[in-house]
Amino acid sequence: MDYRMYEELYKERWEKQNIIDKAINPKLELAHKRAKRDELNKINGKLGGRPKMALSKDAEMLDKLLKKELSLNDAADIMSITVDKLRGIKKRYRLPRYESD
Repeated sequence: MDYRMYEELYKERWEKQNIIDKAINPKLELAHKRAKRDELNKINGKLGGRPKMALSKDAEMLDKLLKKELSLNDAADIMSITVDKLRGIKKRYRLPRYESD
């Protein structure tokens, strides 16, 4: 027999066994979700990076304030939010955003 035939046979049996293993142990499904996410990361990488997230209300306000060149401390006072939370928002949404971004 040719090795290609063995490869196909092995792949079929391996996929069947994966289904059985996932039914017995649901934690095995997580590994496959990560593999799917890695594929998406490869696609986004070829397109120049991850797609931008839509801005939340806080992120929109922070974006406007940062475009006016206010510091995070001033923005925290205006928005009544801690500076740490604003740092997280700034990092998560990649602020400030300009038209060319």
